[in-house]
Amino acid sequence: MEIAVLGLGRFGRQLARTLADEGHNVLALDRDERIVQDLADEVTKAVTLDITDAEALEDVGAGHVEVGVIATTEVEASVLAALNLQALQVPTIHAKASNQRHATILRRLGVQRVVIPEEEGGERFSHLIRMPGSADYLPLTPGYGIGVYTSPESWTGQTLEWTLAPVKGEGSGTRRLLMIVRGETVQLNPVRTQAIEAGDRLVFAGSDDDLRRLMLE
Repeated sequence: MEIAVLGLGRFGRQLARTLADEGHNVLALDRDERIVQDLADEVTKAVTLDITDAEALEDVGAGHVEVGVIATTEVEASVLAALNLQALQVPTIHAKASNQRHATILRRLGVQRVVIPEEEGGERFSHLIRMPGSADYLPLTPGYGIGVYTSPESWTGQTLEWTLAPVKGEGSGTRRLLMIVRGETVQLNPVRTQAIEAGDRLVFAGSDDDLRRLMLE
């Protein structure tokens, strides 16, 4: 996956390193040349620039990434960076926020996922980035965890068994359905023949690859 990390404070550096260690192509961006140089050997590409400068972002190829992560809590910088990534048509944008008010502003701008550092660390956030559609994720071992998914509209009417059926000859692999949350009701080991309803939340265990494949199939 091609991922740009904008802002290389402690959180941004941890996130960039974790994503690079997981095998992703990471474009790391910050205006502090010393920080950029320190990280250069650990990521695919590290560049010194102002993340609020739309032309500079375009010049380094930020518009070609699949995911952009704004890892600064400076409100003005993060807002401008979000608008820049949107102008560059980056498909998925995540951001770090300093507090709930900042998070609300970013969400209203259309940022898909906002993390508050006091609540989530860079390592956990790296898993959420590469789990499209997951509302939450709990890592259990390296490469294996539990993901929570709100059923998309396309799932409505399908059976629970359908989410585990073989797709393109690959099957569901390690993915297992643990429970379904429907309104205030939690069903453990739910009957697989029942139909999925709008708003259902499904909880799966499995390898990171199999959980990620769930929303791509």
